[in-house]
Amino acid sequence: MQIIKPLFALFCAQLAIASPIATNEDPSVGLTERAPLPPSDALKKWNDEKDVPGNALTEGLHIFKAKYPRDEVKDQGLSDLLKEARNFLDANHYVLVSVEVKQKERGPPKKKEKYLDVGDVKFFDIAVDKDNKVKSNKEGATYNSAKAEQDKVEHQYLKKLGGKIKKFSQITPVAKQYVSEHETYEPKTNNCMTFVDEVAKDLS
Repeated sequence: MQIIKPLFALFCAQLAIASPIATNEDPSVGLTERAPLPPSDALKKWNDEKDVPGNALTEGLHIFKAKYPRDEVKDQGLSDLLKEARNFLDANHYVLVSVEVKQKERGPPKKKEKYLDVGDVKFFDIAVDKDNKVKSNKEGATYNSAKAEQDKVEHQYLKKLGGKIKKFSQITPVAKQYVSEHETYEPKTNNCMTFVDEVAKDLS
């Protein structure tokens, strides 16, 4: 009997270790993964743009690079410098687009459903004066998404903001700083695309 008792105790200990039955001490018990909120039709369009992570924008502020397709018909009246830039970039223009994604509710009062929708969409870009000097053009102007779709503008996702930059108004100083540090327009090295790329890099 003295031999059997230790063996029985050892057997019970091994059974407890191998048991698949969860105990109250198991941290995974009762945990469920929250389902993502459904997107609105307007948000679905932005989710389908190039390089959007998982094709699903989350709540917050996101930035895109917008490329306007090359159209030589619209070159009329432009300087040779700008025509050179357009030909080099194979685009008529680039702008920085910021898209706000917000949580909203819909449905009858007693059966409200939460979902994600597009809030404000604004853009930032530069222009060139007659002396070939860079100047700020649109500083947070409303972006016409429907017109952009009609004009076949390409949108490439860059990143989500949320560190120091959480509002549209906080993008403007960064854009202005680029202009102050890049005064003279150069078709290949200081143009609308470098503006978007450098400003995006400095936003966090």
